[in-house]
Amino acid sequence: MAIMDANYDQEMMRLLGIISDLSEQLNQHRATASALRNQAEGIKNQAVHTQTGFVLRRFNMDKSQEEYDGELDRMTNAITAENQALQYENKQLNLLIKEYEQTLETLMTTFRKRAHEIQERELELIRKYEAALLAKEAEQLMEDLDANMAFSSSVSTLGKNLRKALRALDGEDTQETGEERDDMTVLAASEWALDRECELARLEKENVELRRMLGFGVENGQGQRSQIGEEEKPLTVVTGPGKGPQKILGGTPGSVGPFGTFKRMRLAG
Repeated sequence: MAIMDANYDQEMMRLLGIISDLSEQLNQHRATASALRNQAEGIKNQAVHTQTGFVLRRFNMDKSQEEYDGELDRMTNAITAENQALQYENKQLNLLIKEYEQTLETLMTTFRKRAHEIQERELELIRKYEAALLAKEAEQLMEDLDANMAFSSSVSTLGKNLRKALRALDGEDTQETGEERDDMTVLAASEWALDRECELARLEKENVELRRMLGFGVENGQGQRSQIGEEEKPLTVVTGPGKGPQKILGGTPGSVGPFGTFKRMRLAG
């Protein structure tokens, strides 16, 4: 154990010595690196001043005054020539820019003109087709109106013929006698006659139903229609101012048909 401890101590002492030497060398290297860095910065500053053209006298102490002045004249001439070249390039660039602007303006003018022509053409087409559509729609409306008028005329003619046929079947006179009746008067007479017939039929049914409910015979209700018709007053229709005296529509019960016309008198035997 004592031999091992002695060897361990020797190794530790040798290791500490090596570490101390390395530390000293590291410090020396750091000092050398710092000096080199400072020297490099100084050289860099000199190079910057040389490249920018501002050559200071304190950086050229190794040259005589004549050499220094000659170097300054040469550098000044070089800078002047470079400035002249830059001015020429700027002038050429300005000319190119103006030419580019003129070309662009020409292109934009052509584009605007073309776009205006296209827009005018589109508007003309729109107006043309709108006018055609409106004309077609007006034509269709006129055709529909003519068709409706023709249909209404046909229906009116059919209604007249149907009324004549019904009057003939009912035994009424199909030809009007006396003065020609006004259309409104004829219509009012027809409606009144139809309403009167319907009302008489309804009253007769109600009368029969009431008699049946009260215990009377249905046969006692015969002839009620004629009695009710006698009690009904004829309807007076005003034909309007300037058309003559008033006309009393209707007549004795049973003499007026359902369409407001008088029934044809039939001879007995």
